[in-house]
Amino acid sequence: MSVRKSRTLRGTALLAAVAAAGALTATSPAQALVGDAVADGAHAFTAYVNVGGERACTGALVDPQWILTASSCFSDNPAQAFPVPAGAPALKTSVVVGRTDLNGTGGTATEVVEIVPRADRDVVMARLAQPVTGVDPVLLASTAPAQGETLRVLGYGRTSTMWVPDRLHSGAFTVKETPTGATVDVASAGGSICKGDSGGPALREKDGKVELVALNSQSWQGGCYGTEETETRTDAVEARVDDIRTWVQQVRLLPQQAQAVSGDFNGDGKADFAGFYDNGTSPDGKNRSSLYTWLSNGTGFQAPRKVWASGAFTWAKSKVTAGDYNGDGRDDISVFYDGGTSADNKNISTVYTWYSTGTGFASPKITWTTPGGFTWGASKVVSGDFTGDGKADIGVLYDRGRGTDGVIRTALFTFASTGTAFTPSLEWESPGNFRWSAAQPTAGDYNGDGKDDVSIVYDAGLSPENKYVTRIFTLYSTGSGFGAAQNTWTSSGAFNASVSKVASGDYNGDGKTDIGVFYDRGLGDDGRYGSNLYTFTSTGSGFSAAQKWASTGNFEWARSQFTTGDYNGDRKADAGVFYDLGTTPDGRTIDGLYTWLSNGTGFGAPAARWSGPVG
Repeated sequence: MSVRKSRTLRGTALLAAVAAAGALTATSPAQALVGDAVADGAHAFTAYVNVGGERACTGALVDPQWILTASSCFSDNPAQAFPVPAGAPALKTSVVVGRTDLNGTGGTATEVVEIVPRADRDVVMARLAQPVTGVDPVLLASTAPAQGETLRVLGYGRTSTMWVPDRLHSGAFTVKETPTGATVDVASAGGSICKGDSGGPALREKDGKVELVALNSQSWQGGCYGTEETETRTDAVEARVDDIRTWVQQVRLLPQQAQAVSGDFNGDGKADFAGFYDNGTSPDGKNRSSLYTWLSNGTGFQAPRKVWASGAFTWAKSKVTAGDYNGDGRDDISVFYDGGTSADNKNISTVYTWYSTGTGFASPKITWTTPGGFTWGASKVVSGDFTGDGKADIGVLYDRGRGTDGVIRTALFTFASTGTAFTPSLEWESPGNFRWSAAQPTAGDYNGDGKDDVSIVYDAGLSPENKYVTRIFTLYSTGSGFGAAQNTWTSSGAFNASVSKVASGDYNGDGKTDIGVFYDRGLGDDGRYGSNLYTFTSTGSGFSAAQKWASTGNFEWARSQFTTGDYNGDRKADAGVFYDLGTTPDGRTIDGLYTWLSNGTGFGAPAARWSGPVG
């Protein structure tokens, strides 16, 4: 266990212990607590945490996608255990939950994608890349540990005989005095906290249930392998968690990542933004999602407004799109949703639609579902009025996979709106090899005939000169179907579709929709991330490409969701980016809205129209 914090009453001796008990190195990546070996399957909520292969810690699962562990695990400065910067950890951090014996294969292995630190103690919440299944999170205690109370402490750290043990251990500790601050002083009652135990849970049993009271923070390491001859003290300091239950709940339910779309949701002639957010899991284990809108005032955007929230809607199973599905002049929002599998093991997909009321949205309705046989994971979703009846439809570019003839095929389905529901039909299937994974669909009226078409920006691989080749294929709508896919643009130099994000809009106001591409230039020699904006202007039967903007400062493509809409109401589409600006110290996601306003022949410089947390 890492000992990081000095206290006056322990003086220089504790500082010496700090140096001796630093984080694990790459040569000793896993350690375990002096005490009893934990039985297989017991305390499955305990997490083994490996930070960059340089240090190891222990943690506790408090939510299917969150663990509590020590801030000091992520600190670069041994003299300052906390706070550490919020956001993605500086070093790749792997986590194993539900594996008492690290040599086993059970449990869940994943990575930490975000940390949310406390500023007042050695504690962080760490969000996992994937939820842990089959393991119940530990309950948080609601009362402080009392003087004389015995706590059971767990950890994967060093033992008295092993430098690199491979299983979870436990030991008993007695609370010296009832705490009034952020820490708990404990005395050994049959164990010692060692390197690798930082962040490990200190537990009490109450009414037959185990509760998390605190996390391992500091120790003298008496009896630990490597210190058994020089240190006899076994007292330790724990970081309390019983008094931060509200904070833990807030973090686990905060709006996290979002999917962004644009549309005129209030029907005032100006496009707005919407963000469909992942709100984590509720205390009863249900996935939560929420919908926010930013309404345009012509020069910027009003503060975000939460227009819907659900306690049982899984964000990770949702693909969001927007359009005026009932033809009332206001754009609505649909989610193409993964419904799992049917009793006969067929894939189920469902469309939910939030119809705009002008001031908000009605509760979502199921507007289409399949009894089985339509795979959500093989679907890329766009919206457009493909029939020209004034109601937007949904288009799905679908992965047919490799056929028995060895050909990889892609199909286009449309879901025609009736105003209250959708009716699917197969419109096109590639006659030869067409890789779904290489295709980005977008929709618009590219020939100006009043019916929206579908274009596909396609990664065509490398030329004989080893240059990236990108093509645009367009399927023009006839109103009752689509013509064959036409090659409407091919790059003459190196243009990499895999670093392109695509949206469509009539940027020059000529009545024909154009295609916009937000392009990743990568990390420059100056250490800044660069992005470009390209437009592909429609000629009615093809496209001509031009670069319209290149960032001169730091603008990170990977943090950008590219959109298009007429944000100022001048009848020319503008470019927009929904941008990830990181997180606040208390874990709230900070988003930014940027727009490039079209002047008909080009775009003005990007402007930040709004930024801040939504929750």
